[in-house]
Formats: sequence, structure tokens, C-alpha cells
Amino acid sequence: MSNSSTDGGKSSRANKKQFLSKPWQKGIAVVGGFLLITLLLGGVLGFYTYGVMKELQAQGAEVRTSSQTALDNFKSQNLPGTKEQLLLIQEKLKAIRETYGKIAVYNLVPIARNYYQDGVHGLNAADAGISAALKAEEAVAPYADVLGFKGQGTFSGGTTEDRLKVVLATLQKVTPQLDNISKDLDTVKTELALIDENRYPETIRGIKVKSSIVQAHEVSNGAATALSEFRPVLEQLPAIAGANGRKKYFILFQNDNELRPTGGFMTAYSIIYIENGKVIPDKSDDIYELDKKFNQKLPIPPELGKYLTTEKYWNLRDMNIYPDFKQSMDIFSNYYKQLPSEAKDIDGIIAVDTQVLTDLVRVLGPVEVPGYGTFSAETLASCDCPQIIGALSEIADRPTPYIRTDRKGILGPMMRNILTKAYSAPKTEWPKLFETGWKNIQGRHVQFYFFDQQAQAAAELAGAAGRLNPDPKAEDFFAVVDANLGGAKSNLYVSSSIHQEVSSPADGMITKKVTLTYKNNRKGSNCNLEAGLLCLNAAMPDWNRIYLPKGAKLIKSEGYKPGTVKQDVIGEFSVIDGEFTLQPLSQIKIIVEYSVPYTDTTTYKVKLWKQGGVTQVGQLMDVNGNQEQFDMTQDMIYQAKF
Repeated sequence: MSNSSTDGGKSSRANKKQFLSKPWQKGIAVVGGFLLITLLLGGVLGFYTYGVMKELQAQGAEVRTSSQTALDNFKSQNLPGTKEQLLLIQEKLKAIRETYGKIAVYNLVPIARNYYQDGVHGLNAADAGISAALKAEEAVAPYADVLGFKGQGTFSGGTTEDRLKVVLATLQKVTPQLDNISKDLDTVKTELALIDENRYPETIRGIKVKSSIVQAHEVSNGAATALSEFRPVLEQLPAIAGANGRKKYFILFQNDNELRPTGGFMTAYSIIYIENGKVIPDKSDDIYELDKKFNQKLPIPPELGKYLTTEKYWNLRDMNIYPDFKQSMDIFSNYYKQLPSEAKDIDGIIAVDTQVLTDLVRVLGPVEVPGYGTFSAETLASCDCPQIIGALSEIADRPTPYIRTDRKGILGPMMRNILTKAYSAPKTEWPKLFETGWKNIQGRHVQFYFFDQQAQAAAELAGAAGRLNPDPKAEDFFAVVDANLGGAKSNLYVSSSIHQEVSSPADGMITKKVTLTYKNNRKGSNCNLEAGLLCLNAAMPDWNRIYLPKGAKLIKSEGYKPGTVKQDVIGEFSVIDGEFTLQPLSQIKIIVEYSVPYTDTTTYKVKLWKQGGVTQVGQLMDVNGNQEQFDMTQDMIYQAKF
């Protein structure tokens, strides 16, 4: 048996030797051995990588938690808490970078290297983003007290007026910090731009990947652009607020319940001074008192003349005929400056509507105006409107058997008392006041027009100048502009909605069908002058214009009065123009179909422009059968895939 066993072993070795005797056999053995070693190493590396990725996943979850906490702290005006979380995130990012370095071997692997470098770029962008956030916190911290943030600001002493003065005087110190923040944001933008989203699938294990990368690109680009645009605004703000010398402004009150193109009927005005942020009222009066001094016989525009039949000429009070606030104020201010005994040295015009008054008393509480009463934002049953609006209407618009002078003189004292209450408000209310002010500016309830070119440019950059402009990021444009030419305050009870149906592009064009729905859900008022009742709701003749991109062609329309529809080219726009009358307790639909030049075959983008004085408009967008519904409260860019 032993001989046999020995012979068997010799035979096996001989056969193996014979198998490896040929070159190709040795080659297979070498390749096989290499593959075996590679598989073993790959398995070890894969197992090692899996462990590192699990560690990175846990660290990433901690960063997300801290990021959400930082955001929540900022929203609640907790500046110290925000900074604490930002510093914590900064340390966690250092730990993530160390962990990520454990798989740096992938930087040597040709295909894997791209993905590894994407991670490096992402970490670089995150570091720069946290750096920018910390610098922004440092810039805001001195003003924490004035802005209503928790934390010890530098300007906590003195009255609110004293603190505003110091803030305006020190804003220039923020400029160097803006330079550093801008550099960080540029780094974020540059690093993220090196990550190609097309290398990634839409989702991995249910987590959105590709769209998240695209969104990060858009956010970083938007942040860098916003800061560059915000800087001139910040630089001009002290001068606008009278830090470098007293400013004189014409405050224009627009009644949005009698809607006109810039936001409302120009009902009254006030002259104010602003010095170091403090507002000092000078005088206020009815807009009709200005028209008494206006003796130029200008032809009334035909669209106004159809309904304002008692007017032979174009009055100052009707000159906000264009929705672009600057365009209307160019006309108005030119003639205003020619009036005898009126201010010739005003620095600008600031328009406010009734929404601003309502929002301010909602934040500050009831405001008393001696000789007129107390005004609040509570709903008044008799008009189903805020008490301040109903009371102002009673004072200014109710017919009387005697001639009343200075009917709208209340607006000046009211604004004075509202400002006095705002200045004396506790600092805990300042965030609400800032939020209310910004919301009204973005919603075009406050609009600015300056004679100084730099101040005007800053207002336009901030979206505060009421300009009607297309957006280069959107091929389509859509704006609806209404003018109530009936005299009643029917817009108190009118709601509107818009349904846009958009087809896929064909031959460089898209076709749209737009339905405008207007509803008046309240019974009409008794508008007989002899009855002496308040005429709020009555038949509303509406001059309607739809602004579209130049090159748009009207195909057909329904709902307008016969013979009133026309299409013109005005500046950069093609404008559909028509008229209709909305009765109380009724609704009307305007339907227009038109074509628009459009080149992007994958994505639909449209700038939606909201008219001043309109609180919100319901929108239903239908892009090639895919629907989305929302309320529009300010200008926006809407986009969807075809």
C-alpha cells in the first residue's frame, strides 16, 4: 500500500509538472492567482469600505440633526444657539473629512477616482458654507437687540430711535464682512460646480441623489447672486434712511379696494422727513386737493374716458395708468413738481396700500387717533373687512348732506401714531415688524421710487421698486393687470384665480390656454347718494390687461365685452387688452388662447408677476397634463418638466 501511495503521489506531481510545463498553462496559473489575490483584496477592501461608509453615514446623520437645530434656532431668533450649532457642525465636518480620508485609495482607481473627488468637493463646499454662515452670524450679532434676536447686541441701550441711529451709522462696517462671505459663497459655488450630477442615478435606496445635486447647484448659485445684489442695497440703506442727511419723501396712499394698475386708486398723500431712521411727518392731504392746483388740460386716456365720464381731462389721481411703478411715477412726479406751493425738493415717492395699515395694527395692536377713534385689525361685521378699513371708508367715503373738507386728513395722523407705537414697541415685537415690512415689500404693497439713481438701482435690486420686468432665466412671462374704473371699493369682495394650460413645444412655439376667474360673493351696496349709505360693493367695470413675452400671438378670446379686445406691443411685451364688468354676487371667466416662442424642449419656465395691491392669486398650472396648484403672493418663477 505504501508503494502504491508513493507511486500515486509521484504521479500527481508529475501530472502537475506536466500541466505547468507549457507557457500558456503557466500564464493561466499566474492570471488565476492574480485574480484570486485581487478578489481577496477586493473583498477585504469592500468590507473595509462598507465599515467606513457606515461610519460616514452615522456622522452625516449627526450633521443633519445639528443643521436642523441651527435652522430652528435661527427661525426662533436664537442667535447664540445658532452659532453654537454652526461651530458644532464645523467640528463634525472635520471628523467626517478624517473618516473619508480612510478610503483615499479610491483616488488612485481610474473610475472610482471621479466619485471620490466628488466627495472631496462636497466637503470643501460644506466647509465654505459653514464659514460663510459663521461670518454672517458675526455680522448680524451686533444688531441682535435691534433686530429682536436673542443675544446681547452692541446697541442695547437707549430708545429704539437711538439704536436705529447707531445701526445706520455702523452699517458700513459690515461691508468688509460681506467681502469675506462672498468669497466663501464663491468657493461653495466653484466646488459644487465640479460635481457632475449626470454621473449619478435619480435615487439610491429611495434617497434622491441627482435632483439633490442639481438643487445644491441652484441654491449655491442663487446665494452668491443674492449677496452680490444685496450689497448695493445695504450700502444705500443708510442714505435712504437719512443717516447722511435728512431726506424728504412723498408718501402716496393707494386704496387697493379700488384697484388700479400700480396697486390702487391714489387717494391721499403725506410729506414726511426721515433723519437717522426717525420719521417726522410734515403734512397730509386728499389727492383731490392736488388736482385743484393742477390746471393743465391733458387729454384723458381713452380707456379711462370710457368710464370716468365726469372727467374731461387727465387728473393727477388717475396717472398711475401703467403697472410699472416707475413708469407711472415718472409721469406723476413730473406734473406734481409743477404744482404751485407744493414740495419741489422731495427725494422720492413711497406708495403704501391698506394692506400695510392692516398688517401693522395686527402686529402692534389697536391704534388710537385723537378726534377719529381707535383702529384695529379685527373683522367688522358690517363690511366683513378689517375694522381699520371699514372705519376709514366711513370717514372718507360715506356721502353727507354737507360739504366735508379734509376727508382723508386722517391718514397722516394715523401713520404718525402707528410709527410712534412702532418706535415704542418692545424689542420682542421687532422681528414681527421686520417680517411684516419685508412681506409687504415683496408682495408689492409698498413700492419705492427715488430720484437718486443709485438709490433707485438699489430699490430695483431689492425687488422694491414695482418694476414690470421679464426674467432672463424664464422664456415665458405672465402678468395680469386689472383696473377698477367704477369708483366703488368692490375689490374688497373680489377674488381671482388663474388656470394656465401649457402644451409641449412644437416648431419653437408653445400654445397656452389661460382662464381667469373673477368672483364677487357679496350682495351689492345701496349706492344711491340720497340714501347716504356707504357704497362699497357695486358693479365693477374692469380694464384688464395680460402681459406676455414679445412675439406672443393671440389665437382667440372669450368673456370680454364684444369689440373691446385688442393686442399691442408695449416695450418688451405683447399685451392683450380687454374690458368686462363684474356684478355683485356673480362670477365671470375670461379665456384667452395664444402662442409663445419657446426653445427649451425639456423644461417649462415662466415668470409670474403679481400686481401691486393684490393680496394673493390662486394658480393652477397644467403643463402637458401635469397639474400643480398654489397661491401666489409675490413674483415667482414657476418651472415644470414637459
